[in-house]
This record gives sequence, C-alpha cells and structure tokens, in this order.
Amino acid sequence: MVDLVVDAATIKSSSGEAMTHLIDCYCGSGLFALGCSSSFDVCVGIEVNDKAVQEARANAELNGIKNCDFVSASAEAIFLSKDPVKGKGVEGDCDVPLLVKDFPRESTVVVVDPPRKGCSEEFLEQLDEYKPQRVVYMSCDPATQARDAKFLVAHGYDIVSVQPFDLFPQTRHIECLAIFERNY
Repeated sequence: MVDLVVDAATIKSSSGEAMTHLIDCYCGSGLFALGCSSSFDVCVGIEVNDKAVQEARANAELNGIKNCDFVSASAEAIFLSKDPVKGKGVEGDCDVPLLVKDFPRESTVVVVDPPRKGCSEEFLEQLDEYKPQRVVYMSCDPATQARDAKFLVAHGYDIVSVQPFDLFPQTRHIECLAIFERNY
C-alpha cells in the first residue's frame, strides 16, 4: 500500500513534468513523506499531534533524510504558514528556507491521509486555492473520501485511479487510495 502511494506521488504529470515538492497532510510519524523523500527536492509533513511530529523528525534523522521537514499544526494551517521549511536550493543545499505557499504548484503533490471524518471544508477550500498538480488521497472511510472527491472533481481535478485495500479482513473497514490530477 505504501509503495502505491509512493508510485502515485512520483509519476510525472500529464504534461510530462517531474514532481519536485511533496506536502503530506495528516502525516502522523511521517510515513508517506519519508517514504517519498528520495524522489523529491522538498517534502513537508503537517500533523496536529506534537508527539507524532517529534517521531517524524526522529525518523528523518535516523534515516539520514535531510529534505523533509515537519510542522506541528492542523492541516488547515499548512498553506497559510509563515514558518519556513527546509528546502533544496539551486546548489542542492537543503537549508534554503521556503514557505509552503511558494512551492511550485505544477510540480507539487499533496498527500492526504485524514481521519475517518475526512478533510475539513476549510482545508479543501485552501487546497483548491493552492491548486497543486496532484492530490494522492488515502482514506479509511470511503464515504468521506467520496464526499471530498466530489469537491475535488467540482474544482478542476480528474480522478486518475481508485484502489481499495482490504487490510482488515472480515470487517467492513477498508483503506482506499484515490489519485487526482489537475485538469488545467
């Protein structure tokens, strides 16, 4: 499942452009951002749980990953943040300060893995205003994912693929991966 998220995040855009920036919303301990980091110039994760952010930073350090930064805040704060994150500059330096709102939209992927309630309306509106090239949406509740997918499609995204995962056999719970691409 993680490999499919990494694959979805790293494929070239429909225009053939490589993705260079990744924003991992609801990142927990950084699973997707860290798993994708070798394919991106800059990765940033946001998570409301301070302990999970500390664990994500520790995971990055333990694995020698220098192009990931993690922010302790709600997902709704990521596009409005005035706090710079570490990024790779022209010379390959990983200490260039960048604001998330300044990431290049045409080569930015947003990975979303929200709780069962799905994304808040405020987050979806900010995501729409930001307009990243791709949204990779992992969900543990197909009903809220469908609700959020309806919003994304209505605001200029195409559903590229949907893949359910039965990680909890003989229960009603599934994980579902949906990939959305901006249709300019």
